[in-house]
Amino acid sequence: MLLSIFLYNFMIRAFLIGALMALGTALISNYLVSSNQALIGDGLAHISFTGVVLGILLSNWPLLIAIPFSILAALVIRLLMRLKLEGDSAIGLVATFVMAIGFIIISLAKGFNKSVESMLVGSLFSTTWADVVIILIVVVILIIFILTSYRTLFSITFDNNYAKFNQIKVAFYDYSLTILTAVLVVIGVQTIGALLISAFIIFPAVSAGLVARSFKHMIFLSLIINLFVTLIGIFSAHYLLVPAGSLIIVFHGLLFIILYSYKKIARLE
Repeated sequence: MLLSIFLYNFMIRAFLIGALMALGTALISNYLVSSNQALIGDGLAHISFTGVVLGILLSNWPLLIAIPFSILAALVIRLLMRLKLEGDSAIGLVATFVMAIGFIIISLAKGFNKSVESMLVGSLFSTTWADVVIILIVVVILIIFILTSYRTLFSITFDNNYAKFNQIKVAFYDYSLTILTAVLVVIGVQTIGALLISAFIIFPAVSAGLVARSFKHMIFLSLIINLFVTLIGIFSAHYLLVPAGSLIIVFHGLLFIILYSYKKIARLE
């Protein structure tokens, strides 16, 4: 009875997209959280919201507009950070400014046929096979980049000055990871919603970091956590008739509370 949900194509697509996004964002999450840049994911989700709005209005293929728009905004954030503007300030400035423009565009546009709620919360059960293919390609590229650059990214994440001293092209890797993050986030906003993609960037690494013994262990745990919570969330949402994205975020929050409490109790013993 429970396995009957896999007879439906929309459920298969939901599980595939959920799993792929969970894998991709969990990998990025570890580097952003460990380098105190977790908010860049949240900021890019806000920015991508406007990119998707423009894409829907100007093209039959929203991603053709949304991806370049979000990459440009992400590079602006990186540039501001390199100009010594605090990371949180740079993200806040660009994200709030761009998202405000998005809401103004929606209010002025005639014939905008997608609700703001669906863009914020997403609809995993309304995705297409084209979405699955696009996300698969992006996640594979991301995995290849991280596998081939693991030691370099590790060095940059935990000791930026040491990386520069060893003549590592820090700017190249920073911008490359930012661009890949922007692409994954904008696709996520269109398929799973801005709120869930923000949670995917932050929760996995933060929760895993509470119990991980090393950075590799943290990456492994974040992948397991994000996959487990996502698949359970999608499965539960189908039977509870609630938005999958919202339920996944709630489960992530509950798991974080459990792990945080466990760590505090373990310290007292």
